[in-house]
Amino acid sequence: MTRKSKPTTCQEGALTKKGLAGQASRQNAKPSVLFLCDGKEGYSLVAQSILTHKANSYFRGFSAFTSSTCDVTSACHALHQYNIVCSDKYHLKIDNYKEERVDYLIAMSPSSVQSGKPLPEYSKFIPWDVTGGGEVSNKHSVVKYINEQINYFLSVYLYR
Repeated sequence: MTRKSKPTTCQEGALTKKGLAGQASRQNAKPSVLFLCDGKEGYSLVAQSILTHKANSYFRGFSAFTSSTCDVTSACHALHQYNIVCSDKYHLKIDNYKEERVDYLIAMSPSSVQSGKPLPEYSKFIPWDVTGGGEVSNKHSVVKYINEQINYFLSVYLYR
């Protein structure tokens, strides 16, 4: 049974190098995945939460946003309907990750990488466009699309 948590609003925090690596040796650490969104809807937190729910033993999920604030209340509400825990513990401004190194950087939309803010160092960049090039009013369809993309990501990177 999955615990439900109260929807939250993102807050700026700080991470250390150990925060993304998880262990002293990168070779023994799980690959890190950083989802990046523009902050309007908190889609990177949705993706991180789904990845954590499905594959926490294989990947370490993180999420970031490029705007100055990010209200994820409605995104978390959409996830709660699927009994997926939504925690903004690792959902920070992109500035907090600029000194980090991640294995996979997944951009949730083109606007997330067009902010001009420095990105962390990454091994693989994966562009997604969860909005289909425009605004999406139905969060459930976006959550479904993100879930499908996560399934594809897992099938490619776990079964190669």
